[in-house]
Amino acid sequence: MITDIKATVNQMPLAAYTEGNEEMPAMSKLGELFTADWKQRLIRAGLAWQVQVGGITAGADISPVVGGGNGTTMDTDQPELCVGVPSGYYLIPMEAHVATYAHSVTDKTINTILLFADRTQSVADTAAASSTVVTPVNLLDGATGSGTPLAQKAYTADVTDPVCSEILDFACNETLAATGSATVQGLKMDYMPQAPSILAGPCQVVLCWGSVNASGASGIGTIKVAVVPSSYFPTA
Repeated sequence: MITDIKATVNQMPLAAYTEGNEEMPAMSKLGELFTADWKQRLIRAGLAWQVQVGGITAGADISPVVGGGNGTTMDTDQPELCVGVPSGYYLIPMEAHVATYAHSVTDKTINTILLFADRTQSVADTAAASSTVVTPVNLLDGATGSGTPLAQKAYTADVTDPVCSEILDFACNETLAATGSATVQGLKMDYMPQAPSILAGPCQVVLCWGSVNASGASGIGTIKVAVVPSSYFPTA
């Protein structure tokens, strides 16, 4: 009869184990047998990050960003938010949350949000013309992680074309209004994949939104990603 079971205290560190090795069960610092889903393991290891576009200014005023480069349609050459990694890392899109609104004065106004992966280049490979550098926030407060992702937001001039290698999520709706009567139409996206793509750097995740009307669509968005060394997921 087994009367003494021991486990290694291993609550937060995350490492890529060698194939075929045997490992002891992990125990939390409170003496509990420790298990966590893949998101929590990455977060607790300091390998997960958040970036955002739009927000709240002083005085609690909402400061949304107009999509499509202030145009009348969604424009992937002028994205709202890009986050990527160079060669040597994998990028894992964990979540994306977006809310937009558009004012319609026509019978048909189409509003769209698009989140896609570019497997060919990172943010540093595209010209950062008329955009703002974003400082990613580590989801483990105070941690630095193994590799900080690169991020840019609110492009208002064309950049090197992002390649839509894989559509991660898409949302659209249509505003119906009597001609001359303004209405407001909201649109949301909540991307929380159960089986996310694991993107090899150089790569990036690109977020765009827009509306077919003169004032465009305004919105706020956040993206959460994990960044891990390429050795964590050997492909051969």
